[in-house]
Amino acid sequence: MRLFLFSVMTIFVLTSCQSNEAPENSSDHTSTDVGEEAVQSSGDSSDIDIPENDSDDVSSASSIENTDDSTSSENDASEVSSDESSSEDTNDRNPTAFDIQSEDVQETLFDPAGVETENPTFSQDAITLGMSQSEVEAQYGEPDFVYPGHGGPVINYGNLGLNYEDSSAFLSNDNRERDAPDPDENTVINVMFYANLPYDEVVDALGSPDVDVYETEGGPVEGLQQMKYIIEEREETTIEGTFWLYDNEEGEKIVAVMTMDEVPDDAESVSNRGIEGDEEDSEEDETSSSSQETEDVSESEKERITAFINSYAEELTNYYNDEDEVINTFTVEGSPNYEKISANKATGNYRNHETYDVDVTDIDIDAPDYTVTVSRDYEHISSNGRRTTVVEYTIINTPRGFRIFDYEEIDNRSAE
Repeated sequence: MRLFLFSVMTIFVLTSCQSNEAPENSSDHTSTDVGEEAVQSSGDSSDIDIPENDSDDVSSASSIENTDDSTSSENDASEVSSDESSSEDTNDRNPTAFDIQSEDVQETLFDPAGVETENPTFSQDAITLGMSQSEVEAQYGEPDFVYPGHGGPVINYGNLGLNYEDSSAFLSNDNRERDAPDPDENTVINVMFYANLPYDEVVDALGSPDVDVYETEGGPVEGLQQMKYIIEEREETTIEGTFWLYDNEEGEKIVAVMTMDEVPDDAESVSNRGIEGDEEDSEEDETSSSSQETEDVSESEKERITAFINSYAEELTNYYNDEDEVINTFTVEGSPNYEKISANKATGNYRNHETYDVDVTDIDIDAPDYTVTVSRDYEHISSNGRRTTVVEYTIINTPRGFRIFDYEEIDNRSAE
């Protein structure tokens, strides 16, 4: 009997336990269905164990990445800085700058081959004969300044002064439009050395000149400052390197451009007019020398003189029409030419001036002067129509360039 009762009670207890477990299982499923995303997230964070070493590795990796980024940035900055420094160094190395203390520069400066027409006065690789104006300006930009002298304007880049085949666009400082030459066709015909240094520095580098600074005497204009170095003595001529100087505002002598000339040994009797002596012999010497020099007028020199005359004719027209006084850069104040054109303008008879055709018909050299014959068609308020004048100009070559010193009218007739 007792055994029966114990069995019944055991069955009852087990039945009760099973009844209590069922809701618990149901509760677990409900919880899982309602918050699966949240439970999964919570489970992920609790189930995944991250070792302490792994955390250190992550931190270390992050640190390495930051270090690499920092190093990369520093390298990039260093490269930029290096590039900028390299660019600055390149800009500092001006290929048109030449140190007069350099032995190579001095050797080139006194190379007698510079007197030959087919060679530049100062040979180098930066700017060479035959380069076009476009090529020069593409490499070096606009000129540092224009020095209006020595057979036409000298276009300056650093220590180089060059003449173009047609330099008419550089002749005037006014802002009026000109018929500029085609820069692709306008070529370099000479390159000279431009020192732009105080006298003492040049003498320290080159030694004392054979003819120290002096002022020119005789001829139409006096007072031009020059000093000469004898480059080579030949059988009947001497190659001379002539530096032209001027006084700056502080009164310091500045050495400008160097020209090179082959001078006949008897040139003294020709170039120094007005010296005492046998007048008849002097005339014979001048005639002989003039004929010899005329044959030596180079094509490039003819072109420079022609460009100068064409620009002078244009500026003369502007001067008579009261447009400007750029004409003063083409003549010498106080010279016969200056006095004549000033008197012409003062009459008022040369107003409404027009210049049509200009033709350079002859060029003679009687050192240090040029005699240039020019035919010009013109018209003005009192000319009674278009006329042709034939004029002989006396032109001098000064440190400031060609200047017209005097003129004489040979013929004047109607052009109609």
